[in-house]
Amino acid sequence: MFKLKTAYAGFIFTNIFALLTLATAYFYRLKKRTIFVCACLVPILMFIFGIDLMNSTLVVLIFGLILTGSALCREDIESDERELKSEIEKEVSKRRTLSDRLTELEADEREIKEGELMIINLYEITRKMSANLRFDDIFNVFSAFLKTNFTFRKCDLLILNREDAHLPRLERIYSVQQESPDEALKQFANYDKLIKAFLENPQNIYASRDTDAKLLAALGVENPLVSTYAAIPLYSERRLVAVLSLQNLPREELEKFFILSMQFALEIKKALLYETVEKLAITDSLTGLYLRRYFYGRLSEELQRSRRHKSEFAFLMLDIDDFKCANDTYGHLVGDVILKDSGLIIKDSIREIDLVSRYGGEEFALVLPDTNTAGAMVVAERIRKRIAERVFKAYDEQLKITISAGVAMYPEDSADADDLIEMADTALYNAKKMGKNVVCRYKK
Repeated sequence: MFKLKTAYAGFIFTNIFALLTLATAYFYRLKKRTIFVCACLVPILMFIFGIDLMNSTLVVLIFGLILTGSALCREDIESDERELKSEIEKEVSKRRTLSDRLTELEADEREIKEGELMIINLYEITRKMSANLRFDDIFNVFSAFLKTNFTFRKCDLLILNREDAHLPRLERIYSVQQESPDEALKQFANYDKLIKAFLENPQNIYASRDTDAKLLAALGVENPLVSTYAAIPLYSERRLVAVLSLQNLPREELEKFFILSMQFALEIKKALLYETVEKLAITDSLTGLYLRRYFYGRLSEELQRSRRHKSEFAFLMLDIDDFKCANDTYGHLVGDVILKDSGLIIKDSIREIDLVSRYGGEEFALVLPDTNTAGAMVVAERIRKRIAERVFKAYDEQLKITISAGVAMYPEDSADADDLIEMADTALYNAKKMGKNVVCRYKK
C-alpha cells in the first residue's frame, strides 16, 4: 500500500517536475546543457519511484521531447529573428536616409528655382531700367520691383551733390513706401548722419532695433516704427554719389537686396553720366546757366503754355556794363570770374521756375513765368542792385561792375518769341543810352 502511494505520488511529482522543467526551459531560455540535465532527471525519478515508464509517462516524455526540441531550436529561431530585425532596422535607416536626402534635394530644387526666378527678375528689371536714362524713370521701375518682390516699409534713394567729393551734400530724395505715409514716417531719419557714416566707413549697413539700438540712434533713425534698417552706399568713380536705404527689411531678404542694389548702382552711374552729358549739352560750362539754343526752346514752350492758360510772363535781357574794358584791362581770367559770379548772383535772385541763360558774351536772358510788369521790374532791380553792391574778387584784383537791363512782356508787348527778344534788347539799348546801371521797360 505504501509502495503504491509512493509510486502514485512519485508519478505526480515526476510529471509536474517534467512539465515545470520544460516550461522553464522554454520560457526562460535555459542553456542546452541545463535542458539536457533536467530531461535526464525525469526517467531517473520515475525509476526511483517505481513508475511504469511505458504506460504512465509516455505522454509526458513525448510532450517533453517536443518542448525540449522547441527549446533547443528557440535559440536558433531567436538568432534568426535578431538578424531579421537588424536587417529591417538597416532598411528603415536607409529609407530614412533616402527620405532625408529627398527632402534636401527638394529644398535644393526650390532654391534653384527661386534663384532662377531671381535671375529672370533681375534680367527683366535690368532691361527695364536700361531703357531709361533719367533718375525719375529708373527709380520708378526699381520701386515697382521692390513692391512686388520685397517686404519693406519705406525705401529712400538719396542723390548727393557731386561738386565736392569730400563733403557731398544731399541734393534730392526719391522715396517709395508700401504703406500710406504718416507723420511718424516723415520724421524718420537724419540723412546728414547717414551720409557722414558712409564717408567714414563705406560699408553696407544692416541694423535691428532689438540688437543695434545705439547704431540706429547714431544714424539718426529714431522712429520706433522702424524695426530694421538697411543702407547701401552707391559709388561712381570711387565717389559717394547716392545712398539707398530700406526700412523694415527682413534679414532673409538682405542678400537678395544687396544683389539688386549692385545692379541699381550701375544704373545710377549711367543716369549720372547721362545727366552730365545732358548738362554739358544745354548749359554753359563757365556760368552753369542754360545755353542760348536750349533757352530759346524753353522760351517757346513757355509761350505756348502761357497762351494755353491765358497767363503772362516777362522776358528780361541783362548786359554787364563796360565788360570789354574790364576784360581788356584785367585779362580774360578775371573776366571769366566776373561772368561766373554774375551768373550765380542772377540765379540766386530768381525763383526755381524762372529760366536764366547766358545769351551770348556778357549778355544774360531771363524768362519769369506768371509775372506781371511790376514784378518783373522788381526782379530786375534786385539783380541790378546786388551786382552793383558786390565787390568781385578775382585772383589779386578787386573790382566793382554794374549791369543794365531791358524788360518786355507777353502778351502785352508781343505774342511772338523773336519779337519779345528784340523788344527786350531794344529796352536794354535804351538803358545803356540812359547812362547804364539802369533797368528799362520796353516802350512802343
